[in-house]
Amino acid sequence: MKNTLFAIVLGMAFGVAAPADAAVQTVSMSVERMTCALCPLTIRKAMEGVDGVQHVEVDYDTKTATVTFDDTKTTAADIAQASTDVGYPSKPVSD
Repeated sequence: MKNTLFAIVLGMAFGVAAPADAAVQTVSMSVERMTCALCPLTIRKAMEGVDGVQHVEVDYDTKTATVTFDDTKTTAADIAQASTDVGYPSKPVSD
């Protein structure tokens, strides 16, 4: 506990913060090959395994995933690749 508190105080004293241009992004993705109720669990787990991903919701009925991530740590393409790597090709959906 003391170490955590010390790290917080030290960070505040030296102005350690996230880059000014860092932003949380949310992207919708179409996901192929979902055939059962377990598929979304596999996809969610793969996407959550990407560093910087904060939240994933996968919808079996619409065959989509909505992902919130830190764009200084990852990209939508990296997240889509994680899903593709486990057998469910995905890509960002244009609005």
